[in-house]
Amino acid sequence: MARIDAMPADIRACVHEYGLTVVQAMMEGGVKKAKHMHHIVRVVREGSYQGPRDGKPAWVAPNA
Repeated sequence: MARIDAMPADIRACVHEYGLTVVQAMMEGGVKKAKHMHHIVRVVREGSYQGPRDGKPAWVAPNA
């Protein structure tokens, strides 16, 4: 708990919203700013905005 309390307020807010595991993984990966964490989580949750190039659903095997 002291570790979380020592974090900047904007990072603590990310811990509250996304969980310590997610924030810790991002920090280990080099993401240090809360606004970048928010962006990554938003993009992941919304999913890809690009459709498959061949017109097949993403779950179809490439050679099908």
